[in-house]
Amino acid sequence: MDNNEQVLTIAFESGRLSYSSLEVDLYNTGLNQILSAVAARGHLLYHFSMEGLFLHEDRPHAMASVLELPENWYSDPLECYRLLKKIDERPVDLSTIDLCFFRADDVRNLSTPNLDLIRTIEEHGILLESVDATLSTNDKYETLVRCPDLPQPLTCAAETLDEAMEAINKLPRENGFFVLKDRYGYGCGHGVHRIGFDDPELTEVINMYLNLYNDVILQEFCPEIENGDIVVTFFDGELIGSMLREAAAGEWKTNFSLGANQLPHTLSPEHEEIARAAQRAFPETRLLSVDMLHSGKILEVNAFPGGQGLLELYGISLSNMVLDRLERELLGKPKTPSAMVKTITTQPDYQWDDIYDHYKGHAEEVEVIDVFSEEKYVLSTGDLIEFRPQNPDFILSIPHSGVLIPAKYQDHFKLDAKTLLEIDLFSDILFEALGGLQVISRLAPFFVDMNRRRNGAESKKLPGHLENPPTEYYTIKDELILQKGYTPSQEKSILEYYDLYHDILALLIEKQKTERGYALLIDAHSMTSVGLGRVHDKGEERDNIVVGTLDDTSAHPEIIQAFVNTLKQGIKPLDLELTLAKNEPYSGGFITRMHSDPKNDVHAIQIEITMDTYMYEAIDTDKDKRYALKQSRLRIAQEFLRKATLAASDTARRIYSS
Repeated sequence: MDNNEQVLTIAFESGRLSYSSLEVDLYNTGLNQILSAVAARGHLLYHFSMEGLFLHEDRPHAMASVLELPENWYSDPLECYRLLKKIDERPVDLSTIDLCFFRADDVRNLSTPNLDLIRTIEEHGILLESVDATLSTNDKYETLVRCPDLPQPLTCAAETLDEAMEAINKLPRENGFFVLKDRYGYGCGHGVHRIGFDDPELTEVINMYLNLYNDVILQEFCPEIENGDIVVTFFDGELIGSMLREAAAGEWKTNFSLGANQLPHTLSPEHEEIARAAQRAFPETRLLSVDMLHSGKILEVNAFPGGQGLLELYGISLSNMVLDRLERELLGKPKTPSAMVKTITTQPDYQWDDIYDHYKGHAEEVEVIDVFSEEKYVLSTGDLIEFRPQNPDFILSIPHSGVLIPAKYQDHFKLDAKTLLEIDLFSDILFEALGGLQVISRLAPFFVDMNRRRNGAESKKLPGHLENPPTEYYTIKDELILQKGYTPSQEKSILEYYDLYHDILALLIEKQKTERGYALLIDAHSMTSVGLGRVHDKGEERDNIVVGTLDDTSAHPEIIQAFVNTLKQGIKPLDLELTLAKNEPYSGGFITRMHSDPKNDVHAIQIEITMDTYMYEAIDTDKDKRYALKQSRLRIAQEFLRKATLAASDTARRIYSS
């Protein structure tokens, strides 16, 4: 068989197969990307834990789960771990494993059982990271031992209460806190605690952690962590990239898993020299990150850094970089892109041709003006009504975030700061991170409102703001924003954008029903934090999150419950005073009303987020901050929304698979 076609036997070791509601999720963005890349390239994929290792006829084996993607799967190949399923469980001879990724969250130190068995993989294949690399990076005191000349917070190790109390007396007290860590940790912020020197139960607290961890690290707390820390990623000695992590609001730790914001960062020559020195001190480790403060102090060296930040900030796919190199080592050369595409797209482009056919007949390019920046561009219809197929678990509609209007209609409006109040500003940035099969209008809603009935409506059952036709937009003060009427041909041309948006939604719903037996639609909006204009809650402060379910008729009750409960659980521990409501002040707009039909297996939920949850609103008095994104809160909101959407789609899948 040609090397490009050869299938490798690849395994993942971790304590559990999943750490979330997904069936397969190693809860590490770098490992999840690698997991996805392995599956997307068609390799045979196993999972096992250290507990599952055993000898059979004097040969090392593992009781392993067999993982597979469904037939005709479609997804972002770096996110397809979400679709993996455990299809079997069987004993696997470790000598048949070509490559094993060793997360080792169930490994502490040399006393961990079965280390000798997993080492045998290195006799004939690749174990990444090796046992020695894993043990050295798991030991958070090892950096001090190996790098005594590099700047680091004052750090002590302790196994007993007396040793711990002696260490505490050595630590600087002016900042009021010290950091206590499990000596043997695998990252993600687990086992890291900040403790006050003046805690009246200090002795009991230290005893508790000693009983929990047996070995602890006590470390100087550096308040500069408030400015974030710097993560420098290396692979085989090559510096891949660096980024700045800012802690989430109300959190002092900067781990991405705890909601931290990740930003691009350029290393100073001094910081690069320190990071490289730390990396060289761990020559047995191939893939690692160095975490450091702005002062240059090294905090930790970790194996298996996360990959999400590098991908989002720089477009660097750490997983493909790693897997390409390992395939080359095992096969002589990596799979070619064409071989990967053959695996990834078992149906050509997942049959999106019928979606893209809807764009035919529209003007190829049109000059538009950005009403926010006042800049002009030439864009295609596909740029104005955008279809973005990401993961297939749900359909995401973002109808009101657009800031563009065709320049030829500019004189029909008085474009000023007031028009920006009519736009769900930056809601696309907020919601695009959720994934899904996305349909996004980049056109300003006051130009053509996708969330209105095509011919308007005269119904006492509808809220007043839903009665207008798409091209007759009234402001929050109930004033017609259109200053100059359209000719019939102009209106027909504008409504083609409206028809395109809804045709794509309808087609996606039918495709999902055909392929899954149901469709799940999330219609995503933002709103002002105070009711403005012709709304029944005028002048009233709104809840931060409003879930619209048409009084619990727009979707199956269990789907609604999963969505709402996960939101509640997601915002509760944040201590940001975020509040959640259902159906008040918005129970669901036209899109939700038009497309929801639970009796016929179409489920829809509308989500509204107050703008002050993720940005500074137009109504904010501080003009210097107006319209600025709250980066950390944006990331936090994306995370709890992502989890809620995932819970809803998982529930829908369970309902229809039972």
